[in-house]
Amino acid sequence: MNKRERRHAAIGRRQVLLGLAALAGAARSQPAAPATPALTAEALASPPRQNAQLPPEIIEHPRVEQFLLGGSRHDGEPWRIHLARPQQAAAAGGHAVLYLLDGNASFPLAWHALQDLQERLPAARQLALVGVGYPANVRFDVERRFYDLTPPTTAEQMGRRAGTRTGGQDVFLDFIEHDLRPAIGQRLPVNPAEQALFGHSLGGLLTMHAFYTRPALFRTWLAADPSFWWNGGSILDEEAAFLAGVRSAGNRLARPARLLIEQSGGRRRRQAGDGAQQPGTTVTASMAQGPDVLASADRLAAIAGLDVWYHRFAEETHGSMLAPSIRDGLALLLDQAPAHLRRL
Repeated sequence: MNKRERRHAAIGRRQVLLGLAALAGAARSQPAAPATPALTAEALASPPRQNAQLPPEIIEHPRVEQFLLGGSRHDGEPWRIHLARPQQAAAAGGHAVLYLLDGNASFPLAWHALQDLQERLPAARQLALVGVGYPANVRFDVERRFYDLTPPTTAEQMGRRAGTRTGGQDVFLDFIEHDLRPAIGQRLPVNPAEQALFGHSLGGLLTMHAFYTRPALFRTWLAADPSFWWNGGSILDEEAAFLAGVRSAGNRLARPARLLIEQSGGRRRRQAGDGAQQPGTTVTASMAQGPDVLASADRLAAIAGLDVWYHRFAEETHGSMLAPSIRDGLALLLDQAPAHLRRL
């Protein structure tokens, strides 16, 4: 790392530490939220509204670029792509790449975490980062992510957001497979056998859907607090179909893969506008937990050739676990699995 890169890295780390300190202070000063029997589906699947509308952090660094990219099978708006090139030349076979959903929010977190990990582990492998975000100048484009990350969802399940578009998950995966990955391959040498996908919340749901329906698309799958409860837990139907196919193939994957599933331990505090005063279908706390995610992980761990890891953040909420789950995923990709991860 040259002097200019070290300076950028130091500034970035200071910004992250200051931001985390501010968030911690805000959390300590916030009065306890009153107990409520239910949360709306929107509240459970969305980031806190004030966080979603914050402008994204823009990483200014010689190895980082942004560009807009549309889909060849999609006639709608383009996606904003964030790309961080590795600091060293590619080894034989090309670079490993981590793709991050909700890239406007997740890419800066991954960038800072990776700089820190690689300074601590100078011999660690090189890794490119690709954040899949949106042109809107916000951290989370709620309307577009509802479409990109979900299966077709009934109006009853959507409640107050019954008019919101859903069901674009396979259009989005087509974009990643047929447009984005080739575009990244044109910009840097890529190892097609060392690709990974990270998603949180609905992004975690999309990650599991992609694993069940396109298991050869990535080698490593990182699902943080996946919304298994979404659409009445329909992801379990996909799991059952996947397991049946694997059993018919001798209970073995065609090629080895890794899966990390992490969950939050705390319930997210209500935020203003989360749905406390909003009418519509609600989801109870028990429904919010949805199907037993660990039970799914245990079932998948029985497959030969699939390396499954699990962790529950006892002290983290659905929102606050985003940063540590990204860091855990990066460490796993660098072959430095944290001690708290449990191999099933």
